[in-house]
Amino acid sequence: MMEGDWRPTEKPLFTVRVCINKRLNTDKLPSCAGRGSRGLADALEREILAERIPASVTRGPCMNNCAHGPNLKIQGADYFNLEGEVTDGAIERIMVAIRAEAERRKTAETTPAP
Repeated sequence: MMEGDWRPTEKPLFTVRVCINKRLNTDKLPSCAGRGSRGLADALEREILAERIPASVTRGPCMNNCAHGPNLKIQGADYFNLEGEVTDGAIERIMVAIRAEAERRKTAETTPAP
């Protein structure tokens, strides 16, 4: 657990959905979990908590793009197909998008309606 008494918000501003579908592989087709999506979801969750970003990571079912996974979707923003590339660089690219979405939503919350 992190130092201090900070806890994630009960209602995050948005969700990052990561496909963690794993095929039985009787048909020899790829799956997101088979390409490291569960570790990716864990890494993103650690980064989001460490940076205190008001977002949550949801591990979900197939996003129908298995051949290009792991796949993830930032609610209201970017969709990523990692093509099997679960690297520190890929995680950082995703975190840049997550930070941008958090900033966009915080700005939208504080901007008065016309």
